[in-house]
Amino acid sequence: MLKFNNDIIHGAIFDMDGTMFDTERLRFQTLKQASQELIGVSFSDAYLMACLGLSASSAHQLAKQQYGDDIPYAEIRQRADELELESVRSLGVPIKKGLVQVLERLRKSGLRMAVATSSRRLIAEEYLINANVYKFFDVLVCGDEVQKGKPHPEIFLSAAEKLNLPTSECLMFEDSENGITSAYNAGGVTILLQDIKEPNSNMLAKTDYFFESMYDCLHQLDQHTLNLEMPTLQESFPQSLNQLTVGIHGFGAIGGGFMAQILSHWDGYTRPKRIYASTHNFLYRSAVNAFGSYCIRYGQLSYDERIENMHIIDAGNIEQMQEMYIASSMIAVCLPEQAIATEARTIAQGLYARHIANNEQFTNPLTVLIILNKIGAKHLLLEHVHSALVEITAPDIAEQILEQHYFCDTVVNRMVSKLTDQNLYRQLRIKYNIFKQYQLDHDLDHADIEDATRLNPEQERLASMYVEEMCSNFKPSHILQTMDLILFHAEVDMPIYVENNSPLLGKMRQMVLVDDIQEIQLIKNRLWNGVHAMTTWYATRLGYETIGLAMADPKVREFMEGLLEEVKAGLTLTLPHRKNDLDDLAKSFINSCVNAYKDPCERVARDPLRKLAASERVLGSIACNIQQGLPYQNLSQGALYGYYYSIQQKDISYGEAIEHLKIQLGQSGLNEQHQQTLQRNIETQLAQLLPAKHKTHNPHCVDLAKQMDHSLT
Repeated sequence: MLKFNNDIIHGAIFDMDGTMFDTERLRFQTLKQASQELIGVSFSDAYLMACLGLSASSAHQLAKQQYGDDIPYAEIRQRADELELESVRSLGVPIKKGLVQVLERLRKSGLRMAVATSSRRLIAEEYLINANVYKFFDVLVCGDEVQKGKPHPEIFLSAAEKLNLPTSECLMFEDSENGITSAYNAGGVTILLQDIKEPNSNMLAKTDYFFESMYDCLHQLDQHTLNLEMPTLQESFPQSLNQLTVGIHGFGAIGGGFMAQILSHWDGYTRPKRIYASTHNFLYRSAVNAFGSYCIRYGQLSYDERIENMHIIDAGNIEQMQEMYIASSMIAVCLPEQAIATEARTIAQGLYARHIANNEQFTNPLTVLIILNKIGAKHLLLEHVHSALVEITAPDIAEQILEQHYFCDTVVNRMVSKLTDQNLYRQLRIKYNIFKQYQLDHDLDHADIEDATRLNPEQERLASMYVEEMCSNFKPSHILQTMDLILFHAEVDMPIYVENNSPLLGKMRQMVLVDDIQEIQLIKNRLWNGVHAMTTWYATRLGYETIGLAMADPKVREFMEGLLEEVKAGLTLTLPHRKNDLDDLAKSFINSCVNAYKDPCERVARDPLRKLAASERVLGSIACNIQQGLPYQNLSQGALYGYYYSIQQKDISYGEAIEHLKIQLGQSGLNEQHQQTLQRNIETQLAQLLPAKHKTHNPHCVDLAKQMDHSLT
């Protein structure tokens, strides 16, 4: 049941040509060609417009009036049918954009559904099956099955009767004057969708709801259908594909291991017909395109989620990247911060190519999700993209292009790790051996594999050969369909927080829309990112390779919990209305870390000096707590381990680390006394932690060590 404005609706009855399918224009072409072939004269546009919505017999009578009693109308119609079927079978049925989304919403609202078309059953069934929408309908009533065609109401009355519903409880979708008259006289709730013919006053008088496009109807329907709740992890993606294309600029851990899932769930009713994703990694690109899908592994639940409908493109191929930006309705930019400066030019070229493809009209806005894991990510991205656009076009055009589109900041709450090239290579080799055994009943000799990340030239050659041969031999129902390709390990958190800044976001299942995204960014930056980094710096010092293994050590667990309590205390005073969110996110964070056995500490610990910047995740929390008189001892230890990591792992000198600390404290907003106290504490403890080789290589460190020894004696 659907409450549509003031009407209680239990059924929906659709006309086919011109309403669901954009076939009226095609029909005009084929009837003109058929009449030219058989009588030497093409049917006029005026005659064809007058025939819209008429039954075959009524159109025949009208043809006699205009072209003579002896016109071979049945033969012309049959020839037009043949031409139309040829076109449909080779090119597919031209579906009205938004149709599948409308059908899914009506069906999932519990409505019974029918088609009432003037076309013959033979034609109607082929079109509905070809368009993959026959599954939505319980009943099909065709023009060759009624005595009186439209505008007579018989066809709608018959469809409602077969649905066992009164016509007053049925939405009736039409596009023509004869069709809307038929629905009106049947007593239905009439919906007129504009097609070729501009509606006249007579049509509008018989119309309860008029929409210029199916998407306008979808927007109205959205207000009366449920927003589906956050999906569960093991819930299936929607089966029906809509007509949207979306993109992922950056097929990394978050792009492939999280955003692909979000885009596949879409609104829960349908999912995009195609998902582009870009990468510079040839191995990942060729492997996914060969298999046609890949999997995200959730070790916590021993569950592999298959992602399909993906088309991986070369991030270095500007034509492919421009095509993604032109075709997509939404693009998730999933790039590391250090890649923004270089990728901004590609984004700018994509947006400009879209502008040119739209005939330089500022229409058809794109929704850009910015997945950057940084406060102020949107400002940073737009700054770089604007500079790149100005190099391509005039400054005023550049500004108009950016103003046209929707740019939305986000906060990601999931931990994902991407498999190394070596791990993928091992999978390909194993699957290739299974494939060859299946094909040839013998195995290949195993090659020794180094446990490094990069492939050697021989491995690259073999990996390419594996993919090429499996791809060239792939057939439906083949063994390759049962051999899932695991590319990412992910934790189970589902939501992504998104700035409520685009009309396309309203129904997205996995998106939590927020008006002030900076609050969520601040929480994520300090509570997750900062604690995550400090914990891994400490875990690395203790010799742990993954976060999951480190969390089994009580010292690591206790340190993390101490950090969380200090960060939560500061954020609670800063954002008191987010207290419940802080508690929930802290629990979720600990749970994710405990199960992150595949998440390398090295991944999270990277770029320590960037994470120790004044306004960033660590010093930002320390400054907040000092200024509010809150404890910060664990946070101070976390900063210490960050500098220790930067010296041990990144080959940075002690002097450079201390100079960095001094500069950042100077920009932190703390008074001079607090700066000196914090710097002195970290310097002293860092000197104690460092091995002798680091101290002897740095005069400042040697002097400090002597002073410490003297003070102790």
